[in-house]
Amino acid sequence: MKRVSKLFAVAIVMASLFTANAAPKKDKAAEKPAVEEAEKAEKPKKEKKEKKAKKEKPAKENAAKEKPAKEKPAKAAKEAKSASPKKMKFDDEKYAASFDAGDYGACTAMLLGKGDRKNEIRDLLDADMLMYHAQNYLASGKGFLETYGKMQQATSAFNASDEVKSAKSNGNNRKYTGAEYERYLAWSMRLACALSLKQDDVAKGIMNDYTGTFMQEIQELRAKNEQFEAESEAALSSEEFTDAKEKLSTSGVDLSFVEPPKKSDKKYETSKFFNYLGTLAYAAYGDFDHAQDFANLYKVPDAKPITNIPAGKGRLELVALSGMIGKRADVSEGKEAHAVMLPIPVLNRTIPLYTKIAYPIFNPNDQKHNIKSVRAILSNGESATATLVEDFDEAVKIDVEQKAYGDYNRSVFRNVVKNSVVAASVIAAGIALNQASGKNALAALAAQIVFDNAVNAAANAVANKERADIRQGLCFPNRASRAGFTVAPGTYNVTVEYLDAAGKAVETKTIENIEVNAGQVSVRVSSCEK
Repeated sequence: MKRVSKLFAVAIVMASLFTANAAPKKDKAAEKPAVEEAEKAEKPKKEKKEKKAKKEKPAKENAAKEKPAKEKPAKAAKEAKSASPKKMKFDDEKYAASFDAGDYGACTAMLLGKGDRKNEIRDLLDADMLMYHAQNYLASGKGFLETYGKMQQATSAFNASDEVKSAKSNGNNRKYTGAEYERYLAWSMRLACALSLKQDDVAKGIMNDYTGTFMQEIQELRAKNEQFEAESEAALSSEEFTDAKEKLSTSGVDLSFVEPPKKSDKKYETSKFFNYLGTLAYAAYGDFDHAQDFANLYKVPDAKPITNIPAGKGRLELVALSGMIGKRADVSEGKEAHAVMLPIPVLNRTIPLYTKIAYPIFNPNDQKHNIKSVRAILSNGESATATLVEDFDEAVKIDVEQKAYGDYNRSVFRNVVKNSVVAASVIAAGIALNQASGKNALAALAAQIVFDNAVNAAANAVANKERADIRQGLCFPNRASRAGFTVAPGTYNVTVEYLDAAGKAVETKTIENIEVNAGQVSVRVSSCEK
């Protein structure tokens, strides 16, 4: 935490320096030489009005583009709204079929039509990412902005004690608020959308928001998550848990559990991908001082070719997103529940109570990623194997290791408390059965049915309902890579080859007519979700 606090402090200082020292970028449409103004004054009134009207339109458009990312111009907002897919009723089979067919528009519409308030943020993250895969960058960027806003609202409303209470009842009772790495990815994809649309000014506005608010919000989320895990651990010392253990012990049951997963202190401190994109956003805007300062602060590798372009040359940076992010799993999946025998003294018999401990795990060997590398070929004959910027499976792994210990504690709590209730009901039913055995046959049969139902509940109540919380956004990329070319000014095409482990192309994509100007950085983003 000391390191995080230090980084946050440095980021705030840098932000203030940026604000104090950076000269605002001039709007070319607003630059009017004195000679031009004098000539206009001499022209007839009608002609002057016509020329003024022609010049006002681009000036207004440029002024609108200079607004921060959160204040999109009305026209762009209208276009984004019209580009957003309509809602459809969610259907598991239709969703799977549409996804396999690459019909991401239908998938997005179904996710938006789910209406699952508890998991709304998770579903929106997937919908926003699927819109990106469908190359609907305007709607995707707008969606990620709105989804991040919902994330922060959820964080502000987060109460650790209430969340622990819900999680003690059921592992997935918590409202999904988004993991730390998903917050970074939401901001990264906003940048990717802006850069894909060549909205360098919007990307710069996103970075201005980052230095002002994002780091503080991440700190708030991290602190509340730590409080949640601490209260989960403390639940095992609570009066409710202690009483439940005593009741089981009195009934002749001694529950034992597997060893807990190791408690992890590792944190997702920052996103290498976001730091790289942030450097690009400043550079593409022409703000090379900020780009260099940002790259230095977050130690972005190989930033010099981006921030120090040789005289007479331009820079083309290709960002390549590949695959789908790795998925967490339930450690209890496929494992048999552990049986503990509960004696029923009045009947001189025992029946089983079942325990099952569930928490998330991440196994790299279970992940199916087809794309192992990316190659970029420029139309002038130059080629480069893309350098890996970030593997997001690592982010999932860190998040899983952070949460496994707390999930284990809550699972133990549920097993003990719920089984103590089941044991009491079974013993009570056994006593009733014993008392009915000397009565008429009908009463004895009814008591036997009640008892059998209680036994059945004991055998299934805990084990069948105990599930790890493995919720996450599933449509983010698996990897982000980069390839760069310092070239003479001109227009270029770039072919992007997404390669498997044997070097065979899984898919090839081409981006055409990329204009590279002297002293400037041109950015293009390519993606392959296979």
